[in-house]
Amino acid sequence: MGILVLLMVVVAGMALWGLVPTIVGLIKREGRTVCRGLARLCGLVAVGGYGYGLLMVELEASESSGGAGSWPPQACEQVGPMFAERVVEFKKSYLPLRFDCVLDDGTWYSGGVVPDGLMPVVLIAAAATVGLTVAARYGKGAGSTARSPRGAFRSASSGT
Repeated sequence: MGILVLLMVVVAGMALWGLVPTIVGLIKREGRTVCRGLARLCGLVAVGGYGYGLLMVELEASESSGGAGSWPPQACEQVGPMFAERVVEFKKSYLPLRFDCVLDDGTWYSGGVVPDGLMPVVLIAAAATVGLTVAARYGKGAGSTARSPRGAFRSASSGT
């Protein structure tokens, strides 16, 4: 229970780490700051989503390897007793995240441990993180104002 509370505190802190710069950037109209904050949030979604899927795969694998009454894996039993009796092994994959039940004839089916839409969300969030990071690093940013060498604002009408 303690680790779950710690995990919730870390996730909340990471969300604030991305949310605060995003809001400040929107208020101040600083595009690079908004991109930086959104990149942090997308990165949190990507890492958190992959971590969740990895945790589900590993928990199912550890439950299946843990003594009397643990075979066949619970995920493999959910399909039905006809298939569960024929399960000879399970395979886990990390990219993409999968937990598959292998039958005695060599065929396999997914145990359904990882939600179907998780990997697309993780990949899209990771791609958005990369794109937003590049935009924050190299982009001009909306609302950026050019300054003269003395630090005073240049206006378009002054001609300097």
